[in-house]
Amino acid sequence: MSRASFLRGALGAGAALASSGFPAWSGIATAQPTDRRGLRGRMLLPGDTGYASAKQLFDSRFDTNTPAAVVQVTSVEDVRAAVALAAESGLRIAPRGGGHSYVGASAADETLVIDLRELRDVRYDGGRVTVGAGASLSDVQNGLHRFGQTLPLGTCATVGITGLTLGGGIGIESRRHGLSCDRLDSASIVLANGELAETSATSDPDLFWALRGGGGQLGVVTSLTFLTCPAIPKDIVRLTFSAERLARVITGWADWLSTADRSAWANIDASTDGHGTMECAVLLVCPADTGAEHTRTLTAATGTDPLTVQRQTLDHLEAFGALAGDSDAPRTCSVAGSDVVANISTDLADRIVETLTTLADAPGRVLIDPLDGAVRDLPSEATVFPWRDHAAVLQWIIDDPVDTGHWIADAHRNLGSHSAGAYVNYLEPSDSPRRYFADNLDRLRRIRTAADPDNRLHPTLAL
Repeated sequence: MSRASFLRGALGAGAALASSGFPAWSGIATAQPTDRRGLRGRMLLPGDTGYASAKQLFDSRFDTNTPAAVVQVTSVEDVRAAVALAAESGLRIAPRGGGHSYVGASAADETLVIDLRELRDVRYDGGRVTVGAGASLSDVQNGLHRFGQTLPLGTCATVGITGLTLGGGIGIESRRHGLSCDRLDSASIVLANGELAETSATSDPDLFWALRGGGGQLGVVTSLTFLTCPAIPKDIVRLTFSAERLARVITGWADWLSTADRSAWANIDASTDGHGTMECAVLLVCPADTGAEHTRTLTAATGTDPLTVQRQTLDHLEAFGALAGDSDAPRTCSVAGSDVVANISTDLADRIVETLTTLADAPGRVLIDPLDGAVRDLPSEATVFPWRDHAAVLQWIIDDPVDTGHWIADAHRNLGSHSAGAYVNYLEPSDSPRRYFADNLDRLRRIRTAADPDNRLHPTLAL
């Protein structure tokens, strides 16, 4: 019997098993063909119309991946049936939310992809919002806008709320409200044995801890409940500087952060075209009508005048749209990685400039995001995200279909001891998990083993 024929038939048996528990995953197809009762969502197999688009991720590098099946779930019961089906068919599970993983985790070969994008409801109630696991950041911001509320999120409209939160969640509200995972109040998750677990600080607290920055691999999250925060109008200021002053801009930016009010956030975007031309920009986001003053203090800290300054005042949703771009933006092809640094020093700034200068293969950039303010209000062991007492995350990005990941590896080596680790939402293939979780790794491993003892979840990172 072919794997496709088996999958088509196993759904009924899988649904039954989901409601009663099922034996340890063996990696061997054992069920007999039955009907499809129990699964309301659509299942697509290789060769089916719609399969190619269903498995497609945001990054076109993974278009050649061939999951064994994609199940487009419509309910929690569907998720449980799909989890059971994966066990019966000897397939690992690959949950898919936004589909932005840099390693293509949610379209891995020979997995059963559980596509959660139909689970995207946003329900607000008195300071809390419950969000379906398939919701995008755009879904969340639009859903909260009419209540005057928001969450600390990233700035890409199509990124999934679940993946962002499971990895930590850095964004323009981080200095004021912390990480996305810091606002998480509870979560529902279907474990690999088919059980639905309701987690919070008081209900299954270990599993809840692991969901806050652990990068996934614990089960299939079906919904997340967050504590919201007020949405306010914002000034968005973009400053450009001479590339020759990049090192001084980096150290001056760090000096500015040490005294800037938490309501203001800024990052650095330094890029090269691959042919010797570099650019340097600072993005500043702060409460409406404070942009001019923050621009003044920021430029004073850098000791250099900007080449250009562009400022606009927008309401919260307009600001998100301006930063996030079009929800229908074209797909990309990028190789990325990261370094977390404890301090911003002159030597570090010089090494960043040197790394960019040596980029000759393709256009690339480094984004430098702050890790101060409210991020530091929790101790490093409070969530899995371990970098609470560090200065910044450096995200290296190469925008080219050619495999230029070697340049990112060179960047890591060039930083040397300045690099303390990396951010799991910028995951790199075959990396050490210790690099992402530091001293929190051992506890995370114990919890993951308890949640998925038979390794039914696709291992995005070898814990």
